[in-house]
Amino acid sequence: MTETPKRVLVTGSAGLLGEATISQLTSKPGLDVAAGVDIRPTDGPPGETRRFVSVIRDVREPLDDLIAGFEPEAVVHLAFLLRTHRDGNFAHEVNVDATERLLQACAAGGVKHVVYLSSTTVYGAHSGYTKPYSEDDPPNPVKGFQYSEHKTEAEHLLLRFATEYPDRAVTIMRGCVVMAPGADNFISTALGTRVLPTPAGSDPEMQFLHVDDYTSALDAVLSRRAPGIYNIAGDDTMTWRQVAEAAGARLVSAPGTMLSAATGISWKLHLQDSSPGPGLNLIRYPWIASTEKIKRELGWSPTYTSREALSSWLDGRSKTTGQ
Repeated sequence: MTETPKRVLVTGSAGLLGEATISQLTSKPGLDVAAGVDIRPTDGPPGETRRFVSVIRDVREPLDDLIAGFEPEAVVHLAFLLRTHRDGNFAHEVNVDATERLLQACAAGGVKHVVYLSSTTVYGAHSGYTKPYSEDDPPNPVKGFQYSEHKTEAEHLLLRFATEYPDRAVTIMRGCVVMAPGADNFISTALGTRVLPTPAGSDPEMQFLHVDDYTSALDAVLSRRAPGIYNIAGDDTMTWRQVAEAAGARLVSAPGTMLSAATGISWKLHLQDSSPGPGLNLIRYPWIASTEKIKRELGWSPTYTSREALSSWLDGRSKTTGQ
């Protein structure tokens, strides 16, 4: 049996995935109202002023009053810093501490379902990779890569919450890199560079997810109130070289250890803001995840391939920049 929750609160609602989430929710006739929480106003779908409300709030602030007043059946937690932040304490407050406070508010407010968007980067990108990661594989994030380390910490909080409140549903969606017009992540940042230094001898396979497939997976999770961990990704893969060529970038090989050191130094000297050295592992080793579980248990399958997801981002870039 599937049923849309009538009242849903979404954090990080002003971002690409947040707005897609609000649009998906308000397309459902069973929804009464959705609330979007962000430090910026959230643009709701046209004509949905009665079923959508934008709340300007920093997720680092307590949300107990908001949840108590709004009484959501489900909370979708998307608020997270996509880029590595130089102030590690600030990043931890936004990514991890705020998640803990939100869960406390959900506990007090009787929220029946909490959905958290995590990432397949929690599996890590390491040498010796032999098969797609499944949800049973333990997180092993690249040491020093803030994004996946904080995602892993937040996941621990969600799992603890699920143990302490067995009557609530807790879902962790581990998504691969979402590529769509307006996407702003470490891959889109790298592909904005015409010449890309890359670790010599490395050409790992990669997965991408179309934003419409994210929303359809979220719909499957919410409508079934499905607990557990689910990987979501496009069915096919592309190598890093294929990705770069499709984006019109030229790869220049350099020894991995030397490139990592140079990236770390340039980060410390503020010569670049893309990533410190550990982030290079994500273009050095594969970190492909299996989606068999969500297909088997929830009947979800992606409509778009990884290549088509990347193409959607490239099409959006060309319309914006004329490239």
